[in-house]
Order: sequence, then C-alpha cells, then structure tokens
Amino acid sequence: MREDELRKLGVDLICKYSATGNTFVVVDATKTTLNDVEKEKIVLEVVEERDGVIFVERHSNRFFMDYFNRDGKRATFCGNGARTFLKFLSDYFNVFGKVSLETNAGVLNGYIGEKIFVQMPDPVVNYFVPQEELSGFEGILITVGVPHLVMNVGKAIWGFDMEIARLLRHKFDANVNLFNVLDSSTFEIRTFERGVERETLSCGSGTTATAYFVKYYILQDNRIPDRLTAQTKGGILNVLFETDGIYLEGGVEHE
Repeated sequence: MREDELRKLGVDLICKYSATGNTFVVVDATKTTLNDVEKEKIVLEVVEERDGVIFVERHSNRFFMDYFNRDGKRATFCGNGARTFLKFLSDYFNVFGKVSLETNAGVLNGYIGEKIFVQMPDPVVNYFVPQEELSGFEGILITVGVPHLVMNVGKAIWGFDMEIARLLRHKFDANVNLFNVLDSSTFEIRTFERGVERETLSCGSGTTATAYFVKYYILQDNRIPDRLTAQTKGGILNVLFETDGIYLEGGVEHE
C-alpha cells in the first residue's frame, strides 16, 4: 500500500519489529478510526512475509492492541505481539514502567523497562486429547487468548514432520505446539501457527500454554512465584508465574 493511500486513511507511521523471531508490522492508528475492511486491506498489503500486523489505537485512557494474522483475520490475542506493542509504546509514545493495555482478550498489565513483561490471559484447559488422535503422543487443548494444542513429543521434537502439525492445526482449529522437557526449569518448543499457516520461530501464547501444561501436569509443581524458560527457534522466552497472573518476557527488536 502506497504512503499516500495510508495517509488518506489517517495512518502516517508503520514500523517493523521482531519479537524472539515472531515478525510484525506495527500500524499507528491512534490518530484515526479504521474499520475492519480497511484493516484487512492494510494487513494484506503491508504484511509481506511477516507473521502479523498490530494496530495501535487509543480507547479513552488506554492504548488498545488490535491484532491480525498475516491472513488478514483478527486474532483475539498474540503474546509476542503484545510485547511488541509495549516496545512500540516506549519507542514512539515515551511510555515506561507499569502500564495497562487493552486487548481483545481483556485488559492486561505490562511493564516496560530494561526488559519487557506482559501479563497473559489466564490459561483455560479445554480437554485432554486421546493419544490415538495424536499418533500416540500426550496432548491437551489449552486456550491462552487463542486455542492451542500442546503435544509432548519428547526428543522427537526437531525431527517431527510439520506437515502432521499442519493437519492437526486444521483438525483442532488451533495452534499446534510441540515440546520436549529438558529439566525442571527448561523446555524446548516448536509451533505451527493458525492464521500464519506455517511454523513460526516462536509463539508467545503457545509458549505460555505449554509452560502451564509442563508446570502443572508434567512437573506437578505448584510453586509461585516461579519461572520456566523456553528454548524456541527464535531465541529464549521466559514464562513467569506470579501471584497476580502469568507473565511473558523476551527480546523485542525494532528493525
């Protein structure tokens, strides 16, 4: 989309970010009001090879994050997108410290400092998936803003056929997260993302869903505060279990 077309819509700033391998275009929509048709058009024309597009808006006294996957469809939430949203606020609106952000998954807390933390929607366990539906692997459906199929594939993780993950994504209409527990505080993870329709280098809400399953069902550890570290293709994500909720932390870079 040409710059003059964006300006006609009231958009004069778009930026590119990478959050632990998840790549986004951020659209500053704080000076305008865009409808869904306009947003979908912008997404499809500016996303290129990136995973999604984040619209930054103002709703009364809060900043609002409206997230769209690369297919042009809105997603209720994106964990790495929320961390990117906070980094954008610090870069362009001089926002630092504790902040409340409004999302389609509700109002969440964030903290912007040397590191960026964002509160995640509370995980909701939907049901355990019979192993015969998952080629003998243990799996569960968990919603963290959006639905996730979490599968314990063990050491098979890096040789796992992602075509199978793609089929499972459609069967369960969910993101598919494959994980292997390395020790009592670390696991490795791969994710095939719904709406992106490919494996991404990391997924924040998927990592949170997996960390929740690992902590409470694999390790059976109820300690709080606590943290688990996830090794993704895009780098390290930390999931912090605090008294007021679960937080996600990891790197974000302006490109």
